[in-house]
Amino acid sequence: MHWERDGMMLVRADLCDRIETLQRAAATMSVRDFVQKLGTLRTLARAYNLVPVVALTDALERAVRNEPRHCPAGIYFDRLRDAIGCAPADEAASQAMLASISVRLGA
Repeated sequence: MHWERDGMMLVRADLCDRIETLQRAAATMSVRDFVQKLGTLRTLARAYNLVPVVALTDALERAVRNEPRHCPAGIYFDRLRDAIGCAPADEAASQAMLASISVRLGA
């Protein structure tokens, strides 16, 4: 079991690095490239059943496609960092994080 925990820590660290890299590069990327990199994050998260990360990448992709240059991506990136620390398959955490984004967008 110890090796599983260590393995998941590596996956989470990799996701954090990818999110940081994507956020730094987002301003200079095309929407197509951004969505492709976001899809890579989602695929990795899905492979490890990190449901909150998958849900937030889906939401960010929809937001970017709806408003490519006016999407408040920073809010999504903040929640993605939080989602990485959530338990896998935690649907309640997914919904809570999505709700927190909605509240911030409505403020």
